[in-house]
Amino acid sequence: MFHRSLHKIYSIYIHHFSTTPSPTQPHFMVNYLTTTLNLSKPDAIFVTSKIHHLKSPKNPQSVINFLTTYNLSTPQIISLILTHPHILLRNVDKTLKPKFNVLSELGFSVQDLVTVITRDPNLLLRSLDTAIVPTINLLMKVLGSKEKIVKAVLRSHWPFYGKSFRTNVELLKRYGVCNKDIERLILRNPRLVTQSPVRLEEKLVEVEQEFGISPGSSMFSYGLSAFCSMNKLNLRRKFEVFKGFGWCEADVLAVVKSQPLCLTHSEERLRRGLSFFMGELGYTSEWLSSRGSLLMYSLEKRVKPRYRVYVVLKEKGLMARELHTLMCYSEADFVKNVVQRHREELPDHLYDSLIKIIDR
Repeated sequence: MFHRSLHKIYSIYIHHFSTTPSPTQPHFMVNYLTTTLNLSKPDAIFVTSKIHHLKSPKNPQSVINFLTTYNLSTPQIISLILTHPHILLRNVDKTLKPKFNVLSELGFSVQDLVTVITRDPNLLLRSLDTAIVPTINLLMKVLGSKEKIVKAVLRSHWPFYGKSFRTNVELLKRYGVCNKDIERLILRNPRLVTQSPVRLEEKLVEVEQEFGISPGSSMFSYGLSAFCSMNKLNLRRKFEVFKGFGWCEADVLAVVKSQPLCLTHSEERLRRGLSFFMGELGYTSEWLSSRGSLLMYSLEKRVKPRYRVYVVLKEKGLMARELHTLMCYSEADFVKNVVQRHREELPDHLYDSLIKIIDR
């Protein structure tokens, strides 16, 4: 009995050391990866260390073949494997293919899928039933169309499948942000709704308290986007730019409340705008604070060219509208109702310069 047990232990010992690569004998996957994907030996050893229990390269080859059919290049596959070696263990038919099918049916092109996967390989490791599909359902409920879902995902990574996104959507609703504004936030700034719910709630409170914009306002989503795009030091610097032109706190808050996205402009751009309207044209901070949209337009492409038209027509008694109204016209309306209508009164050089700007 003792000899039989000893023989069994000896057999197990011999089998273990005969099937486990010795320190001088590399794992078969090292050779496979260096040969198939031209990985460096250190990289191949690293990947193999994460999947060392494999008995054959059959499944890794199946995964690589599948990814290749979706036009992932060898460098992209290598990057994917180096960051997520366990992808080589996934079952193509049961795990990978169903995910690709769901995303394809949603409207993602092959190139879109390559973009999304290379940017966020975690997607291939997430559960289809408990993470990806519920997230798509929630996005559909908020955004309302497949096209908007594709647009939102392509603007971001795929962190929508995390708990933060679901929590943040409920948080925004609880604060009174309407569905339309939530949609705008997701499409404009996806990271905003996938950040930590604690941080988002802090921003929600700050936008209302510091900007004076209530969650029910049509400007709230823009204020939230602006506030989340900068830290408090940058925000303070933007306020100081206005105060450097003699603005009081009330006027600064008034323009921020009506056009919060003006704070996303650089300090230099704000200075140029304020210099033009206040320094060159002589408008006051009180006047400009109630017409904050003027600071949103490009000086060179919109404001200055239209101002030149305004001056010419004003001098000839043909312009009864306020400058602000002229600036707010869409490009098409400006051309139709101003440029073409008063073609004969505009100098040729001014007309030609306007057409060049419009045709760009």
